[in-house]
Amino acid sequence: MDNYIIHKSRETQRWLKQNPKFRVIYPPVYSPWVNHAERLWQALHDTITRNHQYRSMWQLLKKVRHFMETVTPFPGGKHGLAKV
Repeated sequence: MDNYIIHKSRETQRWLKQNPKFRVIYPPVYSPWVNHAERLWQALHDTITRNHQYRSMWQLLKKVRHFMETVTPFPGGKHGLAKV
């Protein structure tokens, strides 16, 4: 779980005490290497936006959409992302 303050609130702590089968493990304060979403955003940045210029927002969005549809964000995972 990330270190967002609400995850450490009294209410959350109370709930965790009432539900001992859940064990929360907090990562180091800033640890993007263990946060899968951060790794995905870094790959997007490295592939699509770093040192690239697009003539229009639509061109950029097309590249981002293609990236999100074809990337394998996690080793051993399925290709692409779930449709929401």
